[in-house]
Amino acid sequence: MILEYIHSDNSKEEVKLDLDVEVSEDWINISTTNKLEFIKKFLPSFSSGQKIVLFDSNHKQLLEFHKENDINNFDLIKEVNNHSQLLFFTSGSSGFPVGAFKSRDNLIQEVLVLKELVKKYNIKKVVVTVPFVHIYGVLAGLLLPLYLKDVKLVVKDDFLPYELLEEVSEKNTLVITTPVFIKSLGKLSDTKDLDSSLFICSTGVIYNEDILLLENKYNTNIVQIFGSTETGGIAYKFSTDMQWTSLDGVQISTDEDKLAVKSEFISKYILNKKIVKFNQPFITEDIVEVNKNKFSLIGRSNKIIKIAGKRISALQIESIIENIDGVDKAIVELVYKKELLRSEQIKITLQSEIKIDKKTIKKKINDYYGVLTIPFSLIYVDKINYSAVGKKIIF
Repeated sequence: MILEYIHSDNSKEEVKLDLDVEVSEDWINISTTNKLEFIKKFLPSFSSGQKIVLFDSNHKQLLEFHKENDINNFDLIKEVNNHSQLLFFTSGSSGFPVGAFKSRDNLIQEVLVLKELVKKYNIKKVVVTVPFVHIYGVLAGLLLPLYLKDVKLVVKDDFLPYELLEEVSEKNTLVITTPVFIKSLGKLSDTKDLDSSLFICSTGVIYNEDILLLENKYNTNIVQIFGSTETGGIAYKFSTDMQWTSLDGVQISTDEDKLAVKSEFISKYILNKKIVKFNQPFITEDIVEVNKNKFSLIGRSNKIIKIAGKRISALQIESIIENIDGVDKAIVELVYKKELLRSEQIKITLQSEIKIDKKTIKKKINDYYGVLTIPFSLIYVDKINYSAVGKKIIF
C-alpha cells in the first residue's frame, strides 16, 4: 500500500511508515490533530499488537470519561485483554457513547469479506473522507486498503466536494465516504464518467434521490454497509435496492420483529459504564422483515410511529419533508408519553429558507402514505449541522 497525504495547501506527500514501535501491555489512547499523524501512530501500533482506545477527542463527555477512568483498572479487563485489541465508541446520539471492544479477528474477518465484495472493481486507489476514530474509518479506510495490497491510499483532513471528485476521476477508485459527500457531489456542475469507481457509505442514511442523482450524473455505483460499532457489518446493498443482503458469515433472524444477528464481527465485550459480556444473537433495535439472507428495513424501534396500523418511519418523513421547496434540512423526532409507552406526536425541526405551512407538510406526508392523521409540532432553527460521520445534529 502506498500512502499519499494531501496537505491543506493541496500539496501531496508520499509517506513511508516506520512500523518499528514499542508496545505497552496497557491500553493506550491515540489522539492526533490530523489523519496523517493518526495513520503514523495507528498502523505500527496495530500491526505490533498494541491495545488501543479510539474516540473523538472533541467529544466532551468521552474526554472527561477518559480523564477520570483508567480502562486498565476496570473489572474484567484481564479477561478482555485475552481477546481484544481495539476499543471503539459509538457516537452517543441516543445517550452516553457505548464502547465496543474488538479483537483482531473481529476486524480482519470483516475486512476480508469487504475485500471480496469490491473484488470485481479491481481497486487501484482508495480515497477516505471519514474520520478514523469511527469503526468504518479503520475497517474500510485503513485495513481494507492494507489488505487490497497494491493500492494507493489517499487522505486529506477536509476534502471539498470538487477536490474529492478530482481524486475519484482516476480509474478503479474506491471512495470511503458519508451521506453528506454523496449529496454534495450530486450538486456539482461538473460531470465525469466514473464507471469503474465505487462509493462505500456506512455511517448514515442516504436518500434514494441523492443516490440516483450521483449514479446517473457520474455513471457510478454506491454500496451501503449496514451495521453498528458493536456488531460490525451486518448487511450490504447496492444503489437503491429495497432489500439488504447479509454479509458472508452473518446469520440473521428476527426476535419480536427486531433484527437478530450472529457473526464473528460482533464484540464479545462492551463498555457501558462498566465492562459487560456481549451475548449472541444480538438483538438490534431495527424493525425488519426477513426473507432468508435478505431483509427489508422498516426503521429503528425508537424512530417508528404506528398510526392506523401502519409503521411510519421518522427517517422517511424527514426525506419527504426535505423534498419540499425551500426546506434545506429536517430532523423528525418522536415525542413519547411515558404512561402510554408510545409516541403521541412527532416534533419536526426545520432549517428552511421560508416558513412552511403545516398544511403543505400534511399534504406531502399524505401523498406518500395515504390519508393519515399525524399530530406534529414545528420548530425552526438557523442551522442543522452534520457530525463527522454524516449524521444530522442540532447544536
